[in-house]
Amino acid sequence: MYTLFRFKFTALTVATLLGAVACTSHPSANNAKNTNNEINKKMLMQATIIDFDGNNIPDFVSASKNSTLSLSPERYIMGNKSLKWDWQAGSTVTIHHPIKQVPDSVASKIWGRKATQVLSFWIYNESPVDDYMIVDLGRGLGPSGSPDTGIKVKMNFSGWRAIGVSLQNDLEGREIEGLGISENEAGESGARNTIASGAKSDMDDIRFKAPLKAPSGTFYIDRIMLSIDDARYQWSDDQVKTRLHVPKIDFRLPKKLPPPTAGELAATDGIRDALVRVFIQVNTDENGLVIVDNYEKLRSAFAALRIKRNAEGKLSGRHIITDKQKVLYQPEFMSAVDKQRFDDYVYLADYATLMFNISRLYQVSTVPAQRQALVDMYILMTQHLLDQGFVDGSALVTTHHWGYSSRWWYISAMMMSDELEKHHLRQQVADALLWYSREFKANFDMRPGSESSDLDYFNTLSRQHLALLMLEPDPAKRIALLKRFGEYINVALSQIPPGSRDGLRPDGTAWRHEGNYPGYSFPAFKNASQLVYMLQGTPFEVRKEGRAALKKAMVSAWIYSNPATSMGLAGRHPFNSSSVKLFQDSFRWLALAGNPQTGEKVDKDLAAIYLQITKTPEHESEALFGQTIKPASLPQGNWTFNGGAFGIHRFSDKMVTLKAYNSNVWSSEIYYANNRYGRYQSHGAVQVLPYGSQKEIGFTQDGWDWNRNPGTTTIHLPLAELDSPNPHTLMLRGDQPFSGHSSLAGKYGMFAFKFDAPSMPKFDSSFTARKTALETENRLVLLGSNISNSTTKYPTETTLFQHGITDKAHALWVNGERITAFPYQRTLGEGDWLIDGHGTGYLLTLGAKGEVRRQHQVSANDKTRKPTEADISVAWLSHGEKPQNAEYEYLMVLEATPGRMQQLANDYRAGKKPYEVLRKDNVAHIVRDNVTKTIGYTAFSAVTPADGVVKSIPQPAIIMAQSRGDKELIVSGVTPDLNMTRTTAATPVPISVTLHGQWQASVPNPQVSVRAAGGTTELTFSSYFGIPQEIILKYQP
Repeated sequence: MYTLFRFKFTALTVATLLGAVACTSHPSANNAKNTNNEINKKMLMQATIIDFDGNNIPDFVSASKNSTLSLSPERYIMGNKSLKWDWQAGSTVTIHHPIKQVPDSVASKIWGRKATQVLSFWIYNESPVDDYMIVDLGRGLGPSGSPDTGIKVKMNFSGWRAIGVSLQNDLEGREIEGLGISENEAGESGARNTIASGAKSDMDDIRFKAPLKAPSGTFYIDRIMLSIDDARYQWSDDQVKTRLHVPKIDFRLPKKLPPPTAGELAATDGIRDALVRVFIQVNTDENGLVIVDNYEKLRSAFAALRIKRNAEGKLSGRHIITDKQKVLYQPEFMSAVDKQRFDDYVYLADYATLMFNISRLYQVSTVPAQRQALVDMYILMTQHLLDQGFVDGSALVTTHHWGYSSRWWYISAMMMSDELEKHHLRQQVADALLWYSREFKANFDMRPGSESSDLDYFNTLSRQHLALLMLEPDPAKRIALLKRFGEYINVALSQIPPGSRDGLRPDGTAWRHEGNYPGYSFPAFKNASQLVYMLQGTPFEVRKEGRAALKKAMVSAWIYSNPATSMGLAGRHPFNSSSVKLFQDSFRWLALAGNPQTGEKVDKDLAAIYLQITKTPEHESEALFGQTIKPASLPQGNWTFNGGAFGIHRFSDKMVTLKAYNSNVWSSEIYYANNRYGRYQSHGAVQVLPYGSQKEIGFTQDGWDWNRNPGTTTIHLPLAELDSPNPHTLMLRGDQPFSGHSSLAGKYGMFAFKFDAPSMPKFDSSFTARKTALETENRLVLLGSNISNSTTKYPTETTLFQHGITDKAHALWVNGERITAFPYQRTLGEGDWLIDGHGTGYLLTLGAKGEVRRQHQVSANDKTRKPTEADISVAWLSHGEKPQNAEYEYLMVLEATPGRMQQLANDYRAGKKPYEVLRKDNVAHIVRDNVTKTIGYTAFSAVTPADGVVKSIPQPAIIMAQSRGDKELIVSGVTPDLNMTRTTAATPVPISVTLHGQWQASVPNPQVSVRAAGGTTELTFSSYFGIPQEIILKYQP
């Protein structure tokens, strides 16, 4: 006999796997032995799967005398049959199968992420039982043998449930009742009533014991599996307790609520109607949604699910799984037999999309018979989904990243709420959706806090949250929840989250994954603005603070998009950059919600941007906004976004993104199968992006040399060396906070990148560089110094440009010659110039050695590593192998012409430059634009300049100054240091600079103090979140 330890978990004692992983019920490569005792990745990662799809019950399955086993096609998960177990109280079924265990340390090492070995299985219960089924693991168990360890499963449910526990972390130890003998240090014997047991390395049985509190019943068991899974995702639920508890959502509504007013009830009806209208009008650009409005296609898609109810009312159909649940199976390593069965599964995202399309057509159809057929399909799909275990209290092992799979289930349920009510399913569906939303408890609780501004919530589930609240049948509760929702959305948008939490930042950046991330923020803007629009004018509206913060973030996104963002802002998708067109309608919705600053009913700024993005002429604006509004022009000028360590300089239709990274801002996001060669994405990148399609202008990854991102200084490595040293995620940060950008007068800018390579595999830790750029009008002066490393096998380079050769990015110009020849190569020197296929000019100065090519390049895909190739134009400056304090200097000219470039080259040779470099070393880069009389000072450390109006800068900073005649000066100051940690909020940093002469504020700025004395003036800038502060000064004789 044995009992469970109550509330006590014991870690497994396991043996390192040297031979085969546990055998499956199908022939498998796992049966091979590794005679060299080396861990074979496929052997470890391939799941051991037992299903019951054969013609006979496997011979390794046995049952006690009070059990009856059969194979049943009535219910199944994998294949078309399951093991039907007709049981009596306390009877057992035993699976006699070796349980070869993999320690978490080994699993983590071989997979490259924190991993654990998981035992999982599916079980169907016909009738709820208020008792537990005991699952034992042991050696030679049979019906009554003493187990080593196990779990208990609460059987108070009907339908399918998935049970999944970590072998090393979740199993409950057993106690064997009887006499236990032990000796103390003195050799004296002692006795106790039980002996503590635990998991053993040679366990070979899994035994299921039926509940004791019911005389009999029927269970169906299917897909018993031993596999490697992410250690974060074995969640507790109402059936089984694991070490990972995800709390339920708590709306915290008072027991007594005020009765709703007629106005509130009308407002809720209006919001529901608005939601329905929005989703009837939705298009295929909606987060990858594929709209199907053809009735016959919907019927065909429904039929492919094979959902049916037999004469006894039993449901069956293809198994449904979320995209992230597939990880438990490790499909990449599955045996061919298992993979064939696995491929019959249906992804919830596709299933829910079909539910949405059915509900959408139901809303617009006017054919009674068709409408009824749509209802019948929808109700049967809902019943099947619930029967599959997607119900309140069922974790299904895990449902992380829930929103991506389920978002259209919420919307379809709201659109079909009346039909669900008729079939007594509305509350059950609402409860299920509320349960699975617990992953976003911080949002769905609607309790403001540090996690309230989650961009993935806005991206995937914010509108679904509203739809879920609309499913609440009690009007008083629904209205109370909607009021709380509007208040919560206001806080979520307006607050500045602490540390690196998700949310909108004061400089206009929008953070996800601890950094500015358009791939997440752009879809979030779309949904947030839609919510604001639908709630506007109701008792639940979002206040002006939230609308103002959203406006700033959206306008900022328009500024750093053209219409797509540059590679430096693309996250883990370098050639799938987010486009402002993705959320173009958001500008219209937010404009119609009113101007949060002035209170006007239409925000003309946002309306004008909408017209520009959509190319809508002025004469059509009145129909959209109720007044005539002129479309905005493309942004012109200079902006700083140190929340992302980047700056934007715009001239004509060209956008220049200057991108760095530091200890607060990561360089790039590299995943297991994304952006494998993205190391140099923010390596002092300077990318010129003309307005239009990136593909048409040659920014595609086919043939792309990942070592030569525009503007970067890099060691040109073979792809195998450039590939990330981490098999999974790498989001590299610097070891110091100083790299970023500053602006002056909204026109001019300075970029700074202080680079010291990290100490990690595949990196040369001796690699250093100091890089800056001064941006004025259509010119950028780009400087590099202290470029050093110890790599002797591969050259160090600074890339001028790289782009594919297309119809819109074709010919080059080199020293007055139009180049269309292919292939083409030439070495360039000081005073030479060239123009790339986008019309950007480059004048090489200061002893430069440049190379320009039009060539065929072979590279590799950033996801699959498979070869890619294309014809490419590229140019770079060569610093040679193992450079020591190498440097560069060149002038970039936007909208260049051969005549203009030749004149600049002639002037340079004659000693006349449009700029002057005053200092360039590891302490400071100081450069003056002679045309605009603007000086940029990048102080990598404290510096006392020899020239210019600035006398001293006592700390790292970027200072810019422009003389406006003899007696007026405008000065800006900033540090890119955000002065924050991953958990604490950013705080202001004082930046001091001393000027020659006595000056006083002409236009005061409360963030800049001015103190003149003794022939000098000390300015102190309050630098908050890397936002430049500036002041206009007048000379005081």
